[in-house]
Amino acid sequence: MENRKRKKSRHTLLWIIFIEILLVLAGLAIVIFFLDEGVETPVDQLIKETMKIDFVEETAQTPGEEEEFYVPKPYIDEQLLTINEWSRPGKKIKSLDYIVIHYLGNPETTAQENHDYFESLKDLKNTSMSANYVIGIDGEIIHCVPDDEVAYASNRANSYSISIENCHEDESGKLTDKTYTSLVDLTAYLSERYGLGRDQIIRHYDVTGKECPKYYVDHPDKWEAFLDDVMLIRNYWKEEAEKEKQEKEAEEAKRRHQEETGIDELTAFLESNAAIPEE
Repeated sequence: MENRKRKKSRHTLLWIIFIEILLVLAGLAIVIFFLDEGVETPVDQLIKETMKIDFVEETAQTPGEEEEFYVPKPYIDEQLLTINEWSRPGKKIKSLDYIVIHYLGNPETTAQENHDYFESLKDLKNTSMSANYVIGIDGEIIHCVPDDEVAYASNRANSYSISIENCHEDESGKLTDKTYTSLVDLTAYLSERYGLGRDQIIRHYDVTGKECPKYYVDHPDKWEAFLDDVMLIRNYWKEEAEKEKQEKEAEEAKRRHQEETGIDELTAFLESNAAIPEE
């Protein structure tokens, strides 16, 4: 009886070993089939996905080339309005295609007074009005609405423009020298910052036909002179930046030359002008 049991156990063990061998052979056959047919195994797919994730993460962390801006940012007093439906709806603009210049039509008021009026509209709820920027009689600049948000100033152009309101001393709408200087500096900065050309700096009049900014509607030659000044400022700062870049490159080239030769210009001069000793 014991011999029969032993034989039976051996027989069972042999069958188990045989089945395991068959499973191993079947697995090898499947792998060979995948390789021959060019079919990706689950392991291949996992490796590829890991490589893909690593590549995407590396690409996302690679910084792009930074844009060069030449025109310096003028001093701007950031006093953003509270988000509300009457003066700062918080709605993003669709695109930034124009800078629209305005005048307030309310002589002798200050930039701060106009900012505070825009802010009060959330409580008054009687009209919709605002601007991205307000420039005062003394040249102060207040930022009321972010550049990428809609301000209620330029009618149908609100969704694709930045608006600049200007304070003035009398009904003519003529700007003081300080207001004008700040307007030129701010417009030059914004137009270069957002890649806008001369023909993308317009008057409110050019959008709706409204006499705004009045002085520049009444004196179109002065408007052209203003645009000339904006472009002049942009070109000036670009030329200054290029000069500075060239000077730095020249200094760097000079430093590298001195490192390579081991002789600076002063040493070379002294050696070339040294007195020859008498015999």
